[in-house]
Amino acid sequence: MNSSALDDGPEPPLDPMMERVQRKLRKLLLVSSLIMVAGFVAVFAAIFYRISQDDAAAPATELAVEIPSGATVRSAAATGDRITLVVEGPDGKTSVHVFDAGSGARLQTVTVGTGAPAAPTAQ
Repeated sequence: MNSSALDDGPEPPLDPMMERVQRKLRKLLLVSSLIMVAGFVAVFAAIFYRISQDDAAAPATELAVEIPSGATVRSAAATGDRITLVVEGPDGKTSVHVFDAGSGARLQTVTVGTGAPAAPTAQ
């Protein structure tokens, strides 16, 4: 009982047609494996390129802007060349101030309230 059920002895040779099919399958396997390896190399090269690339962002600068005295900044956002501040004044009114990021000049002020609609003021 030493022999296994799967060990039937030497395999009979394949017919020539099956040998050709087996060769074609080996070639296809080789080609697909090479394509997969090339894909992995491309992905890792792209990751390495992005990691090693120097982020030449604009240097950080200080910018002073004027808001009404006694006001509190509720939120701030920077988009492109503009800085937007949502400010709550001492009287409880909320206003949105838009500034130029380069010069700090006020571009627009919008007052948000429940009364009559206020037109934006450009300064």
